[in-house]
Amino acid sequence: MKCPNCQHENLIDSKFCSDCGSKLINPSFSKQGIPTWAIIILSICFIAIGGLGYAYWDFFNDKKSHTTAYSEINDNQKVNAQQVSSEELTKKQEAHALQVDRVTLIKEIQQKVFTVLTNNSQGSGFLYKKGGYVITNAHVVQGEIDVMIRNSNGQESPGTVIGISDRYDIALIQVPNYQDAEPLGMETIESPIGLEVIAFGSPQGFENSASIGYITGNKRDMKLENFIYKQIYQVDAQIDKGSSGGPLVDVNTGKVIGINSLLYTTDTSTNFAFSIPLYSMLDQFDGWIAKPLSANEVRAVANVYEGNQQSTIETKSTNETDALLAGQFVQAFRLYYEMALNDGDFYWIADMLAPGSTAYQELEKYIHEIAYQGHYFYFTNNDVLDVQYSNGQYYVDMNETFDFYDAQGNYQFYDRYKTYTVITDDYGAYKIANIKIHQ
Repeated sequence: MKCPNCQHENLIDSKFCSDCGSKLINPSFSKQGIPTWAIIILSICFIAIGGLGYAYWDFFNDKKSHTTAYSEINDNQKVNAQQVSSEELTKKQEAHALQVDRVTLIKEIQQKVFTVLTNNSQGSGFLYKKGGYVITNAHVVQGEIDVMIRNSNGQESPGTVIGISDRYDIALIQVPNYQDAEPLGMETIESPIGLEVIAFGSPQGFENSASIGYITGNKRDMKLENFIYKQIYQVDAQIDKGSSGGPLVDVNTGKVIGINSLLYTTDTSTNFAFSIPLYSMLDQFDGWIAKPLSANEVRAVANVYEGNQQSTIETKSTNETDALLAGQFVQAFRLYYEMALNDGDFYWIADMLAPGSTAYQELEKYIHEIAYQGHYFYFTNNDVLDVQYSNGQYYVDMNETFDFYDAQGNYQFYDRYKTYTVITDDYGAYKIANIKIHQ
């Protein structure tokens, strides 16, 4: 065997070179190496073991992935359930917070709402500005100079009327005990129909009353007794005698938007009320604060002078009073007639018309004909000119103006004079039997 290092020839079985001592490689062993059959068997074994290993890994990995997916589904369901539960909880919390806020709002406002007591009447009022200025209705304090103001805790304080109008149903009282008290917030712009409101006052002597409702109409004009009511709000909040002069408050802002002033009632209940928009009277109130009326000027408004504390306004006879009420009834009818026209719903006026009468038949037909055609009516004037009584019927002369818009938006102004024939039914309720348009 030749040494690969020194090329010395050695014996075949030698393991080391006899000349240089280098290790010798047996060529027969090198050629033979590992037998082929052994290589094949080992390869098969390696492949089999690798395949089993992959299958084992894939099985457990797939199981883990299904478990993870299932876990994710459960987690998602839990999250969704938590979200729904959270939303419901949020709604309940918001509703509760709203309720709490209203309760807080009512309590805060009641501290600045008063019962106004005079020798002849009782009404309501509220704190307008610092200096102890309290707003009320003119008809509450008419003919009075010195009045008493009672707060929500029953404490009474003297007040003096320093302003009263002979045109609008408003008056202003100064109460020294409240000159440093923080007044209510006041709204200086018109409020919309649908606004949620709270009416405060002392209806029928029940002090600290608050009634929630909505503005159901606005831009109403009326003239009753000596007062003109311009652009007044119609509200469905419960207001009764004694509420006059109390504030109408916006639920959302807590600001005063109106002065509760009028009721429309039937024989059995109060149907709705009217409130004077505060924004329309601010200049008048501020004028009285800047220059208060003297005692004689206040008395003069109610025709009551120094040395004569009794009102000289004569009490109307029963017939005159009934005639006045008949005129007011027609004015109220016109308010509902506007809603009937714009809603296309005869329901609004059906109970104000005499069943089977000419007025009933003609208006029912007319409203059904124009219903849902896109027309819009806006009544701008509704004045009673005269009321006559004859043969058990009242004849109410009216001047009525209104704006009309057709479905295409075309505009037309109407100015009409009408006579309403008003009768009373078996229960004493007024009903309109006929309407005559004068050309």
